Amino acid sequence: MGYRRQRFEARKVRRLIRHVDPWSILKLSTLLALCMWVVTMIAAAIMWSVITNAGTVASLENFVNSSLSLRDWKIDGGFIFRQLGIISFLMCIGFVLSTVLATFIFNLASDIMGGIWVSVIEEESARPVRESIQQDNVE
Repeated sequence: MGYRRQRFEARKVRRLIRHVDPWSILKLSTLLALCMWVVTMIAAAIMWSVITNAGTVASLENFVNSSLSLRDWKIDGGFIFRQLGIISFLMCIGFVLSTVLATFIFNLASDIMGGIWVSVIEEESARPVRESIQQDNVE
């Protein structure tokens, strides 16, 4: 194809995580929870539109009316959507609070246990491998 893939040397380093900032976790989990809430609401609106246009809701209403001898039983989509929005929003708040609480628990346990060791590759020390070294590895 005309190009060579460049290889890099990188240094593998072990780092110790002893403290996680609760404010950063609060911001990150709030953003993640709100994104999940918006996706859930959009998916619910699309799904309701599909099942309404397919006639499933009308078929279910007719079945319930004929089975239970009711006159005018209807499924209120607006009410269901509002309840879904409120319940899923409350679940998002619970998610945010639980992640912040988990951060505090991690920080307390980290003070007692010493933290978590993580192996990372330092990008700033990555440098291209010389051609002679690449040729030696090929042979």
